[in-house]
Amino acid sequence: MEYSKTRKQFGATIGSFQVLQHRMVDMFIAHQEALSLMQHLNLSLAAGDAGLPRLASGARSKIGYAGKFVADQAVQLHGGMGMTDELNVGHYFKRISSINIQFGDPAFHLLRYAQLDAAA
Repeated sequence: MEYSKTRKQFGATIGSFQVLQHRMVDMFIAHQEALSLMQHLNLSLAAGDAGLPRLASGARSKIGYAGKFVADQAVQLHGGMGMTDELNVGHYFKRISSINIQFGDPAFHLLRYAQLDAAA
């Protein structure tokens, strides 16, 4: 967010452009949805609720999609510099990509969620 307040393009900060404001709002909403699902999963885990594998896969799918979306949009907002090691955005993008590879991408968990639903 700080970058959008300081980076100037066409004589104005890029955060003043409406289309970029909408993009940042979409990023914020995706982050909040993922955070809410993670909290729900943690509370269900602590309570020992039934159906945890299905809930975990559903949450992992949504969180994975949200993380990838936020990372992609952040790189777009930063331009080419977003992929350099100079900015945290590049590190975040690489980290979410490796997490999706290591622990199953969102599509894998969505399929698992559907299969666990059919089995129930």
